[in-house]
Amino acid sequence: MNFIKCQAELDIATVGALHQQLLDALQTSEPLEIDGQAVQKIHAAALQLFLSLMSEAQSQGLSVNWRNPSPAVVEGARLLGLSDRLGLETTATR
Repeated sequence: MNFIKCQAELDIATVGALHQQLLDALQTSEPLEIDGQAVQKIHAAALQLFLSLMSEAQSQGLSVNWRNPSPAVVEGARLLGLSDRLGLETTATR
């Protein structure tokens, strides 16, 4: 399983590095786990990136799970109507 630990700020300045990290993880063809506990600030660009990750992983038959998504991640996804598509509906209470 690939483990991805998110930074405190997922904004335009950091989304490029996150994109590469997610691409590398997908290429291993192993399930992914995203630790979002440290995230204090998340921009729509990062949420779009995670949405793209979910779509690509699904097409490859890979699972993607969240570990400890922060309130910022959960609220950002909720505000954009992406909670369900990002798999955050079931993790919001963890």
